[in-house]
Amino acid sequence: MKDVSLYRDVFNQIEGDPEVITGMLSRSALDSSSMKYETKVPQLEYMCLIMENMVITKKPKARIYAGFQMLSRCVEPVLERFQAMADSAEIVYIFGVKDKEMPAYPNIRYIHLPADHALVREWFLVIQAPTMKMMMTAYDMEGFGTHEVEENRSFRGIKSNQPKLVDAAAELLEQCIASDVN
Repeated sequence: MKDVSLYRDVFNQIEGDPEVITGMLSRSALDSSSMKYETKVPQLEYMCLIMENMVITKKPKARIYAGFQMLSRCVEPVLERFQAMADSAEIVYIFGVKDKEMPAYPNIRYIHLPADHALVREWFLVIQAPTMKMMMTAYDMEGFGTHEVEENRSFRGIKSNQPKLVDAAAELLEQCIASDVN
C-alpha cells in the first residue's frame, strides 16, 4: 500500500504555529479557513461531529474519507452517522487497521491499513464535494496504550476548508486507495 501521510504531506502547507485547544473550539477557530492546532481526543470528536452533521443536514454528493487509526474506534453512534452520510454521499471510505469486522453498508468501503502504515497514527475526516470542501487531520503524538484514559492522548493537526488543500488531501488518499490490494 502506498506510503501516504496527511500530516507529513499537508500539515506544513498551512502557515503559522499550532493553536493549543484545551476546551471548546472558539468561534474564530471554527470560522477560520485553515488553522493548525494541538489538542486532545474530545476536541477532535467535537470537530468531526460538526463536520459530520453538516454533511447529514446538507446531503452533498460527496466523497468522504475518514481515518480512525483502528476500525474498532468507529463505534456505534459514529458508525450510524457515517451510514447516514453514506445514504446521500457518492462514497465513504473508512481507513483503519482491521482489528474488528465491520458491517457492510451501501456506499461505504473499508480500507484496511497495515499496522505499520503512516495513516495508522492519524485521525482524519476529508469531505470533498462540489458544494462542500472541508477537512481535519491530526497526528497522534503518543499512540494507543500510552494513557490510562485514551481521551488524554495529544494530537497535532490542521483543519481547513480551502478547496486546493482539501483536493490535495483527497488525491493523496485516492492514491492510497488505488494501491490497496484488499
